Parts: sequence; structure tokens; C-alpha cells
Amino acid sequence: MPRIKNIEKDNQVTGNDKLLGTDVSGATKNYLVSDIALVANSAILGLKTITHNNNTHTIDLDSDENNYYITAQNATNTLTLTNFATNIGKSGSIIITNPALTGSLAWAPLQTQVYTPGGSTISFNLTANKIAILNYFVTFADKILVNYVGNFGSYPQP
Repeated sequence: MPRIKNIEKDNQVTGNDKLLGTDVSGATKNYLVSDIALVANSAILGLKTITHNNNTHTIDLDSDENNYYITAQNATNTLTLTNFATNIGKSGSIIITNPALTGSLAWAPLQTQVYTPGGSTISFNLTANKIAILNYFVTFADKILVNYVGNFGSYPQP
């Protein structure tokens, strides 16, 4: 194996370049730069990753973060927002990434306290690897305004 100081520097780093490292168990692994960038960008942007519980993604608005990251599951997903009353005036974004393979991906209707433009139902994009943003603004103790923008393209999964 060559010495690190003798290895040529890559001046055009791409998302498909690989890095060598170890996972939490100590096993040696290859990592794609795009996967590492997603984790780093989430931290830099202040995105809090929301872990689902039985396909329910619960966002506690009492958290210090304004922006959240959700990976949709290949099932019927439910988005639940909590603690409106203590967060009037809070706003932010919820980034939603679809799974790489979709089959049974769906979204349950949003809770009754969530209002969309014109009162319309959100037609979530259900295409594999697509990204969407749900912007929100808490207006009252029982009302949150949202706007959905979907179909941003493919995005590497975390």
C-alpha cells in the first residue's frame, strides 16, 4: 500500500467518489461522498432527522430546531405535528425524501389543524428517490399553515 503523502490529490471530488473508513462496529467500509455530504449538510443546515415510529413521523415543535428531515417509508406514512400552542410564530421546513424503491408508499391526510392553500389536499409525489419540502408557519394555538412543493429530483439517501 502506498504512503498517503504519495497518493495523488483528487481535484474534482464527486458524489460517487469513495472514502475508506470504519463504521460504529469497527468494520472497514467504503462510503460514498454523496452519503457523507447529506449527513454533513443536514447538520450544517440545522435539519433535525425525524425517526418514524410505525410509519408515523412526529415533529415536536418544542424542539430547538425549525427544520426537519424525514425519510418516507414504503407504507402509508403519517405526519404528526405537536405543541402548536407554545410555538406561535415558529416557521421552518420539513424535507421529505422518498425511499429508493417504492411500491406501497402513501401519505395519510394531514391532521385537521394543518391548513393548505385553498384548503386543498396535498398530492404527495410518490416517485422513488424524490425530494419534497413542506414549509410551515404556526399561526395560532390550533392552526399551522403549510405549503407543499414536490418533485425536486433524486437525492442520495442518508
